[in-house]
Amino acid sequence: MSFADTLAERVRNSEQPAFEIISRRCLRTRFQGSSCDRCARECPVEAIRLEPGRISLDPKRCLGCLACTAVCPVEALVGSDSRLAAAPAKVIAGKAVSFCCDKGIRTGEEICLPCLGALSEEGLAAFAARSEKGLRLHLFPCRDCRAFSVPDFLARRLQALAGRMGNNTLTSRINLILGEGEAGPAAKPASRRAFFRSFWDLSLHTATEAITTLQAAPDPREKTAHKHQPVRLALLRQTLTEAGDQANRLAILRLFFTVRVNADCDFCGACAGLCPTGAIGNLWTDEGRQLRFAWARCSGCGLCLEACRKGALTLEAGRPTERGAAEQEILVRRTHA
Repeated sequence: MSFADTLAERVRNSEQPAFEIISRRCLRTRFQGSSCDRCARECPVEAIRLEPGRISLDPKRCLGCLACTAVCPVEALVGSDSRLAAAPAKVIAGKAVSFCCDKGIRTGEEICLPCLGALSEEGLAAFAARSEKGLRLHLFPCRDCRAFSVPDFLARRLQALAGRMGNNTLTSRINLILGEGEAGPAAKPASRRAFFRSFWDLSLHTATEAITTLQAAPDPREKTAHKHQPVRLALLRQTLTEAGDQANRLAILRLFFTVRVNADCDFCGACAGLCPTGAIGNLWTDEGRQLRFAWARCSGCGLCLEACRKGALTLEAGRPTERGAAEQEILVRRTHA
């Protein structure tokens, strides 16, 4: 197909959905017995349909709130807009941070996202840890937006995050701004420079996204890799490394997971083979076989538990202690006879 044909095809299909489904990563695709329905339960308009071994999207129903992408533990649902992935680099330590959508720009200092519904619990914790002076989420445009449920999503996630982190002070730094007059004394009126910088950023983003759309399709192997490490886990690990306050480090550790194995394990390898992030793996050595667990790679999806025929695995929220720099531990070992 020539470039002209490709351009015409892209223009005809310019109305792209807010996210794409990467089937290979989906728990229901990896294991037909999976009961995962997180995305469908989070969708306020039932745009996501559960089918045997897969999920599908009804684009006519989809509101573009990206709430489903925030709750998928393995990033099988990925937003089409690249701004959320670029957001961590824009957070400057020691400064207050404000997130908004395109409709919420007021001072020009905000970090724009496609929709704030895409912020996961792990992402909220990571951004709060980096913004020592507070994280403000400007939700007042939601009142007049079709994605009106976003404030409810974020309030629920913030409450759940407080429970997971043990009511650590990090969650108190996150403020949901529901009205335009609630930004507080830290908000400054827009200057001409800030306004034009904001306008430039939006124009640059639009141009970049358009150019990316017209470029050749990416290597399909990037989306069909057998193991995929979610970006939110990488961000959480980086935040854990950079967190100076011990209380914050311990709170962030609670957002990871621990897998344990009992003596019923028969080394069938199902858990290691089906684990979507590579957190569980089999290792063969001269001394025998080992089942290893990399806790910093575990998303807590629970697929290993569903796949284990012996019921030998248990999944626990959080890490009991910080175990040095090593990310792997031996769950069970079997030596040669």
